[in-house]
Amino acid sequence: MNALNDSYSRRSFIAKGALASSLLILPRGMKANSSEANSRLRVALIGVGGRGKAHLQGLRNEQFVAFCDVDQDRGREKLLANEQTGPILRKFSEAKWFKDYRVMFEEMADEIDAVAISTPDHSHFPAALAAAKLGKHILVEKPLCRTITEVRQLHAAAKEAGVVTQMGNQGRASEGIRLAREWIRGGAIGEVHTVHAWTDRPRKPWFHEPDIDIDGAEEEAVPETLDWDLWLGSAPTRPYSSLIAPAKWRGFVDYGCGALGDMGCHQFDAPFYALDLFTPTTISAASTELYPNTFPASTSIHYSFPANDWRGPLDLHWYDGPLRPPQPVPGFEFNPSGGSIFYGTEGIMHVGTHSRSARLLPEDFMQKSRASLPEKSIPRVKGGHFREWTNAIRNGAECGSNFDYAAPLTELVLLGIAAVRANARLEWDSEGMRFPNRPEADVFLGPVYDYRPGWGV
Repeated sequence: MNALNDSYSRRSFIAKGALASSLLILPRGMKANSSEANSRLRVALIGVGGRGKAHLQGLRNEQFVAFCDVDQDRGREKLLANEQTGPILRKFSEAKWFKDYRVMFEEMADEIDAVAISTPDHSHFPAALAAAKLGKHILVEKPLCRTITEVRQLHAAAKEAGVVTQMGNQGRASEGIRLAREWIRGGAIGEVHTVHAWTDRPRKPWFHEPDIDIDGAEEEAVPETLDWDLWLGSAPTRPYSSLIAPAKWRGFVDYGCGALGDMGCHQFDAPFYALDLFTPTTISAASTELYPNTFPASTSIHYSFPANDWRGPLDLHWYDGPLRPPQPVPGFEFNPSGGSIFYGTEGIMHVGTHSRSARLLPEDFMQKSRASLPEKSIPRVKGGHFREWTNAIRNGAECGSNFDYAAPLTELVLLGIAAVRANARLEWDSEGMRFPNRPEADVFLGPVYDYRPGWGV
């Protein structure tokens, strides 16, 4: 496990990024800086319905050679009937369809260059790990994995394979996140000491009330178009329930990561990038009532970070459900989807949901500061995170949310979830991967349950 227990210091983060760049493996027959680098990538999409629709559109200029979805109706028929996704699927009518990605890899491994994964959280790890072991470039939705043990194992496997990786926190490719780092590093609000982030989730249509009794629910027949056993994947066997699939699995601890797992990789992205928030020392949480099978209706989570080589110590606070941070300035309107607010010794900055925008607060401070704001110094991404990934595969550029970045960002989210489920203040030893003050909470590092056999994990 030594390779999996690296602490995510700023120095090792930079070193790992350089290593990842040096280990770049391009698809067979494709060389960087050659005419062949303009060839279309052969892409397999695992999880075509749901968030997979964005992958279809974002990667439509490549060559889809395989589609895999466990639901014939939601993952294929409805998409064919959709005016946006139907033409894309018909464009790739020769692509093969599968229900089981293991079968897809067995039959088509030599015909696939890259794999995009858009499945429920619990399926990210086994699917991405299988792709890494086959040397396929990987794009996987956020959060990277369901537990920290999974994150570290997948990160190590992808690094060993030398594949190009990207997590689907699309804000990492945005303008706002770059402005946030440039302004903070340029001293626009002085030394940052506190950050608040929030979201209004869990809410409909993605979540149930947490007191739902899934074990006491009436037995249901599995829809004819759904392979429920494949949907469960490596998760424990249980009867089918429409309360879980297809849409509301996020609130169940066996399959999702709650509100923080759903939105934390988006709303923590700007603070994480702008302030190098790699490893907190302590995490504490408060929540509404806890239930064994679900995440609570609302949480408040607090992280403490030590000083690094360019900033002092700081605190990061998370709020979800109906909770909101303190009002930063009079008249400020909180976007329900979320955002983050940075407090510095000389001012306040707000970054919008998914890091799409950055503004100094209040507005008159923004206007007065325009002429003195730091110049843009970070390269911009054209075409979003899907194109960033495919360009990196062709040309050797580095993805903003490659696994060297996405792994510690996801860990930050999962540490908050561990504190909620443990209902405790946790001290974090990243290198030892343990909670020294609460060893009983180590169980929440994962995998939490026994994987079903046959899934390669």
